[in-house]
Amino acid sequence: MKFKFVFSILLGASALGASAQGGYQDGVDYYNADRFEQAKIILNNTLNQPQTDKGVAYYYLGSIDLREGKTADAKAKFEEGIKAKPESGFNYIGLGEIALKNGDKKGAESQFKAAINTDKKNAALLAAVARAYFNVDPVTYKKEIDSNIAKAMKVSKNMESDVYVLQGDMAAKEHNVGEAAGKYEQAIEYDRQKGVINPEAFVKYANVYIKPNPDFAINKLKELNELLPTSALAQRELAEKYYDNNQFTLAAQQYGKYMSNPNHFQQDEQRYSGLLYFGQDYAKSLQVAEDVLKKDPDNFYMYRMVMLNNAALKNYEAADAAAQKLFAAPGATFTYTDYVTYGDVLENLGQNEKALQMLEKAHATNPDKKDVLIKISAAYSGMKDYAKAAEFMQKYVDEAGDEASLQEIFVLSNRYKNLAISLPEGSDERKAAAQKGLEYVDMAIKDAATKAPLYRNRATLLMVRDGSTPTDELAETYKNMLAEYDKDPANKTKNVDGYKSAYNVLANYYLNKNDKATAREYYNKMLEVDPNNNELREYLKKF
Repeated sequence: MKFKFVFSILLGASALGASAQGGYQDGVDYYNADRFEQAKIILNNTLNQPQTDKGVAYYYLGSIDLREGKTADAKAKFEEGIKAKPESGFNYIGLGEIALKNGDKKGAESQFKAAINTDKKNAALLAAVARAYFNVDPVTYKKEIDSNIAKAMKVSKNMESDVYVLQGDMAAKEHNVGEAAGKYEQAIEYDRQKGVINPEAFVKYANVYIKPNPDFAINKLKELNELLPTSALAQRELAEKYYDNNQFTLAAQQYGKYMSNPNHFQQDEQRYSGLLYFGQDYAKSLQVAEDVLKKDPDNFYMYRMVMLNNAALKNYEAADAAAQKLFAAPGATFTYTDYVTYGDVLENLGQNEKALQMLEKAHATNPDKKDVLIKISAAYSGMKDYAKAAEFMQKYVDEAGDEASLQEIFVLSNRYKNLAISLPEGSDERKAAAQKGLEYVDMAIKDAATKAPLYRNRATLLMVRDGSTPTDELAETYKNMLAEYDKDPANKTKNVDGYKSAYNVLANYYLNKNDKATAREYYNKMLEVDPNNNELREYLKKF
């Protein structure tokens, strides 16, 4: 049974729809749309409001208890409903369903009869009796279900929408999407002819279509929102369907509208905060999370959102404070993202050892996510543990295979360069590390669009491996670097240090070969980019 919204043809659907929403009616809507948890919250919150029909509210609260197996509580609520509104037959139907569950079919039939006698022309009562039989056992009581449906159709002249919704539910239970949707559509249309908006039929129609045809489902809920623009159910269901269909920007916008409805839920605020975060509206997401924490200070999910948003906003101290509360929360479970984010926060606060612990936990939580290995490598590098930095960057590149980018390969070559520099000059370990760096910088050079910085890095690795005396390979590398730089004249001012290094090494290279003329050429080139080098100028006068 449901209580429908009637609209005036003269005013239009949305005019009366806007004034009819809110209060306990939202709880009724949620129940009829099979959103029992939300229905219970709203009905309990609005039970003592002056505008609440307690006969109706108690019926739905009792029906929720019955679904939860709380038979005694359900019975008490149905009885309260009868006291509040004895002329309403639905609470008798609730008592009849309890009797039926208890195997007392005669007692059930007596209650159903009492219900129908309150209004023999009310086809919705007959539909509710059919649903009670369906709830208890649709196979055993098929005859009774069919009989009461037929009576309801006769009384209503085939216009009772509750019957069509019940038939749609029966078809949906059998996974017959087309038939279920057709019945819900009939419920919508027959109520529309009577000037009535039927939210549950819209929602259930959308529910059966969300997987096979999500656009169709979403459009149906958009239509419902136009008809009932202040209905909490209509607003929330559309937001949920956008979310379920991975349309997160639209979901966030719709949740934003829904947040102004007094009958929204804290769990919706939590999801809204998450959607805002993923939409990169960090300040607003943070505000929503902080508002939830004012009401629910032990909500570890919101501490997560506070940490994530403050980290994104580079408010690292605030992110650290939220993270400490998150990781201290009893019973909380932590995600890969929690560990990685907190690791980044700690790194930015200069707490490298703690950051490393978080990053290693992230890797242990989800070893399939390779990117954290890059962060672990960077953390070790920041701690000047160059061996570990190279080890984890190597592990990342090995696992990534062809997916490793040129930049990542170049980073690996740098890790080996730093390791080599940290090892004793002339040692085999230093030479081996530099050689590994050369292997990876050569891989990067092969496909890089901008090669000059890579050649410069290669030159450094050669000097680390071979010592300070310029070799043929070093000279060739610097010549390649200069050729790349010379493609853009602006490099003569943007990359002065690179030119100076190359010219100096090449001059020395040719000096070692007793080719003073070529050495002088490179020294003069060096003066062109470093005209204030008076020491070199004086040297050349004696050259």
